[in-house]
Amino acid sequence: SYFVWVNRGKESLPLDLKDPEDQSLLHRILARADVWVQNMAPGAAARAGFGSDELRRRYPKLVTCDISGYGSKEAAGSYWDMKAYDMLVQAESGLSALSGRPDWPTRVGVSVADISCGMFCHASVLEALIQVQRTGRGCAIDTSLFSSLADWMTVPLFHYEADGRGPAVGHGLRHPSVQPYAAYETSGDPILISI
Repeated sequence: SYFVWVNRGKESLPLDLKDPEDQSLLHRILARADVWVQNMAPGAAARAGFGSDELRRRYPKLVTCDISGYGSKEAAGSYWDMKAYDMLVQAESGLSALSGRPDWPTRVGVSVADISCGMFCHASVLEALIQVQRTGRGCAIDTSLFSSLADWMTVPLFHYEADGRGPAVGHGLRHPSVQPYAAYETSGDPILISI
């Protein structure tokens, strides 16, 4: 069901990028395309001849977007070629420490790294398409699972910088700095109050 959900409304065409005929077909598609988004293993698209630099030389109006776990060599350093998964990035970004119980980190219930990165890609591509309309030139976009969730973690970082304490961990539905903002027991069912 997950595969069906993330691929709803899409048309697909399986291609072997090591096959010259399939490479030729993809180049014919790209010659008419506005956007190329790929999330192959780091470096795989470039090795197959479909890296952003090569594609932008060949198709100057094309907007390319590379999605990876940690970003480009320039942005991610030694992490650039590492594969990443949603739960791993939730933990590395610190998000899982803020969720769940104080004594045990918890994965957020949905794949927020995947979804957040997709939303960053979407917004960036829309902005790039406006640029193409204005200038006639495409651009290369690089986004990653880690950078997407790291961006979400700026508020806990600001709390740390402001008072020197780490963020409140495992606060569940409670808010670390706003009260009342939590689930509260009653004589019946729990209630949520947020002000």
